[in-house]
Amino acid sequence: MNFIDIPFCIFIPVFLGIYYIVPPKYRYIVIFLGSYIFYGYSNPKVLLVLALATFISYFGGIAIYKWNYSKAAYALSFSTELLLLAVYKYLDLVLPIGLSFIVFQACTYLSDVYRKRITIEKNIIRYGAFVSFFPTVLSGPIQKAKNLLPQIKEPASFDYEQAQKGGLLFVWGLFEKIMVANRLIEISSTVFSDYLNRSSAEMLIGAMSFSLYIYADFSSYSDMARGISKILGINVGKNFNNPYLAKTTAEFWNRWHMSLNDWFIDNVYIPLGGNRRGVVRKYINMMVVFGISGLWHGSNWHFVAWGLINGAFVVIGHVLKPYKKYIYTLTRTDEETESIVFMKRGIVFLLITLTWVFFKNGIVESFVIWKRIILFDFVSIFNPELLNIAGSAAATFVSAIMTVAFCVVQCGRADEGKRYVTYSKQPYVIQCFLVAAIICICIFSIFNTDAYTDTQFLYFQF
Repeated sequence: MNFIDIPFCIFIPVFLGIYYIVPPKYRYIVIFLGSYIFYGYSNPKVLLVLALATFISYFGGIAIYKWNYSKAAYALSFSTELLLLAVYKYLDLVLPIGLSFIVFQACTYLSDVYRKRITIEKNIIRYGAFVSFFPTVLSGPIQKAKNLLPQIKEPASFDYEQAQKGGLLFVWGLFEKIMVANRLIEISSTVFSDYLNRSSAEMLIGAMSFSLYIYADFSSYSDMARGISKILGINVGKNFNNPYLAKTTAEFWNRWHMSLNDWFIDNVYIPLGGNRRGVVRKYINMMVVFGISGLWHGSNWHFVAWGLINGAFVVIGHVLKPYKKYIYTLTRTDEETESIVFMKRGIVFLLITLTWVFFKNGIVESFVIWKRIILFDFVSIFNPELLNIAGSAAATFVSAIMTVAFCVVQCGRADEGKRYVTYSKQPYVIQCFLVAAIICICIFSIFNTDAYTDTQFLYFQF
């Protein structure tokens, strides 16, 4: 089951009704049962894996506590969790959806217990509700135990304003997925599947489409997860902070999939020494983190190459930073001038877009696509066939309009609270009309035979 399946439309109102009818001190049981129904709806067998990940970390937490916060107990339970993931991910077994997110979330509990950020949770059902928390179980954001467990233990009362914010986030996520992500992936897949016969302009549009697709697709799930959580009175935090407004590749990765970034910092980068052992060691640690990040996405070499290329861009950016500062000072240029900021963001978008090519394609194909983009044939932009790159001129026009609307709204989300205040000041009829309009557009697109409808999210496979 996922957020845009028909069964979910039945599940969520029933779940919310029961959740708020049940006394607060028993709501963790509703979360636990609802999460297991949600996760095991399509394939009940995966519940065994979910339960196993829960038991490993639950008893691991007890062992850490009983053995006086033993490093050995922590290392054993943590590595056992990762072994469970590795067995399914790299031995050609059928990977349960969201297993990486389940394991990483369970590992945050072990880390928080070991570092004494949280006391052990003795109630296994309550702990199970944390590991299987259904809004985030399939694709995150990855929750730290110290943040989510207390909210499950002492749930907040129903708050209309929070519920309204949650509803808006969910509806916007629906728009991101159906009207933006699904259209962009159709363009990029069409171009990349025939890359040998595509022009430079088509390659660039295909790469840019995939770059924005992966953001829209992942952001849509995160927004819907945050929205549902808000309706439950639970705050799970943002997973993205306008990454494509970053002015450096390092800043991009600080804004992208922030929950995973935090996980790698806590559990890989800092244990390796972080930046405490000199500049060279810091750069090595950064490359290790990016390499592991690539490997986490899959055992294929193109994922590893994607991770290492991103790591190289970040390290090069750090190395060049003082030289750039010197040039700005020498030329008496304010690097925060609008034109300079625009140029920086454009360069970052191009570099990140080039790395996503390796995420989508094999290594050989990716280098061919890179060559076609880097040695750009400017004549190709005048090819009238570009107007049909989405299948037809009408589909291309709609895709372009939806993508621009998505980018404009995302750029304005830096201060969500301010945007919500602006929205809530409008007449109630206008508020309802805006929400209804977005929902109707999405429904129309789903039933339009020319539209590509995919209910799966990309990060389900990781």
